[in-house]
Amino acid sequence: MRGDPGDVVKLAAAVLLAAAAVKLLWSRIKPARKDEEISGGPRKAAGSNGASSAASQGPEDGLWIYFGSQSGTAEGFAKEIEEEAAGHDISATVVDMEDFEVEVFEQHKNVILVVATYGEGDPPDNAMEFFKWLQDDALEPDVLKGCNYSVMGLGNRQYVHFNACAKAADKHMTRLGASCIHERGEGDDDQNIEEDFEQWKGNGLWPALRKAMGMGASDEAATDANALEAPEAVLKRLPLKIELAENTKELTVDPLVQVGGADVLGKWYFNASLAPMVVCDELRQVAQPEEGKTTKHIEFNVKQLPAVDWRTADNLEVLPENAESEVEWFAQRLGVKDKLDSNLTFVRAAGMDKPVKKPFPAPCTVRTALGIYCDLCASPTRAAAKRLASLANDLEDRAALEALMADREAYQHLTGEQGRLCLRDFFELFLASAEIDLGAFLQLCPRQKSRPYTIASSSKEDPSRIGICVSLVQEKLCSLDGLLKEMDNRGHAVPRASSYLQSLGSAAAEPRCFRGSCTAMLCTRATRGQKMWIYARASTFRLPRRTTTPIIMLGAGTGMAPFRAFIREFRAENGARPRTILFFGCTKSSEDFIYKEELEEALQMQPPALKELVTAFSREQAHKVYIQHRLKERAADVKQMVADGAYIYICGATSMGKQVRDEFIAALGSSDYVDRLQTEGRYVEELW
Repeated sequence: MRGDPGDVVKLAAAVLLAAAAVKLLWSRIKPARKDEEISGGPRKAAGSNGASSAASQGPEDGLWIYFGSQSGTAEGFAKEIEEEAAGHDISATVVDMEDFEVEVFEQHKNVILVVATYGEGDPPDNAMEFFKWLQDDALEPDVLKGCNYSVMGLGNRQYVHFNACAKAADKHMTRLGASCIHERGEGDDDQNIEEDFEQWKGNGLWPALRKAMGMGASDEAATDANALEAPEAVLKRLPLKIELAENTKELTVDPLVQVGGADVLGKWYFNASLAPMVVCDELRQVAQPEEGKTTKHIEFNVKQLPAVDWRTADNLEVLPENAESEVEWFAQRLGVKDKLDSNLTFVRAAGMDKPVKKPFPAPCTVRTALGIYCDLCASPTRAAAKRLASLANDLEDRAALEALMADREAYQHLTGEQGRLCLRDFFELFLASAEIDLGAFLQLCPRQKSRPYTIASSSKEDPSRIGICVSLVQEKLCSLDGLLKEMDNRGHAVPRASSYLQSLGSAAAEPRCFRGSCTAMLCTRATRGQKMWIYARASTFRLPRRTTTPIIMLGAGTGMAPFRAFIREFRAENGARPRTILFFGCTKSSEDFIYKEELEEALQMQPPALKELVTAFSREQAHKVYIQHRLKERAADVKQMVADGAYIYICGATSMGKQVRDEFIAALGSSDYVDRLQTEGRYVEELW
């Protein structure tokens, strides 16, 4: 290559600059004075991307666990399988389906697929490419010959396409020559999905795997899945530690601690946008927040956020923030009450020589880490509780915890819909003897999940404003005293129950109140100007392009959200859609008829933005009337609209969606007809 002397001079200068940069970077990396370091010690290596634990094994060796997850549950199950595999002398590797590689997958001998079903029977976002490959009819029928597999599915039985992805995975793995060694599991989120997962494992998964891998029967005493590990063993596996400093400039930058998120939740954090709330209006005619009766219309300004890509009636995911009282209690428990406004960052723990990803964006303050990224309010899952339980030092505490972990039904009673024991109470009752610092807690604590809301605004009308409709979720629970007495009756006396109940005084005997974290934040604490983390995700609610196509909409309560969005779109189109009908239901027209004025205005416009509104007020007469009853009354009209090519949209509770579907089947003559409409994209549901 030819060059002139000037280029040589420039090259020399560049080399000198590069050397100086390396020296500066090394000065930042090497050990320096810190305000504090938390959680250290030699650690077991963990993978930096989709694979973890056994990433060094060859693709034909050991067990490979692939997960397709939208909210992190399937990923959590996959990691539980990985942890339990070690107790059965099986080397296991967890892989995010996003990191699926055909050449590698085809070499596997033993595979478990843990996959959720999302939307209208669709794979999660991270599993799209995997299912595209798996369902390819052009693949050779023996491409997976010699591979042993099992499938664990996650779904909701209220949906028509219950566990559709798990069923498809099972079918096509067999089609491609793989051998199913353990019956498919089908988790039902409408009931108890964790119990379904436990039963699937307990019904012979490990004996089947050991047999398939040419191993003898395992020693049950040596592989007790309920036994607690020693605290040192749990802490030793943590790949990170944290550093604290008053100023971010004082924090070390570890080049092998990478951004991007180590898992599904972490990736969400790194891809979300911080948006200011600009509207927070009460929608109910009679609001009683203390009784859980409040519904808010909330809008975020996204004009300066080009990463937020959305369309009318998409889904907006919002990250909850813990109440300040919970943040301060855990800060006190972890010994950082006076450091809430200090900054923290992650660096590799001693002995960790491989790249590892941050669990959430850092540097950030301690207050942010506890307030946003840790789920301090929900009941811990059994797997999360077990990890934390291993840190207890008191023998009586450990014995009580081990017995509780072994009794799935009792743990479900304690933490399920009836008990809902929060993390703070769990710590008070079971983990008073646990020695845990902030660094370990941030890696072991259940992390905050975003909550999805159907967008209630039109991108055609105003692309800079995203609106959502939110009702406070509130439930009355039995007293803590009553809950612990019930646990005692089940054979689980809590050693510290008496002292903790005594410290609560009369409150221990009073009914407790559960509030959903995100709805409580949005409906009771949020103020205009406050910024929140959001992420827009495409939904299946899409209006037909032809404005002459009839549109039938059915929603109850906050299920009105996408139809408010549609009607705002109709307004922006100047009433160009002549055949639109909305069935809307609530309890009373004088109490919770949300968006009432907007609907009346849409009906009166010329031309109307909404052609017809059919209401069902369930508590305004002696017998309850719901939208499915109104639909039945209009069966002939609806049948004609469908014959004319109508699109049907349904939004609300899963139970409502099922009853509405039954009425459509009755009106149209067969379930096959409704199924065909759904396949054509003309029957669309958004249920929860």
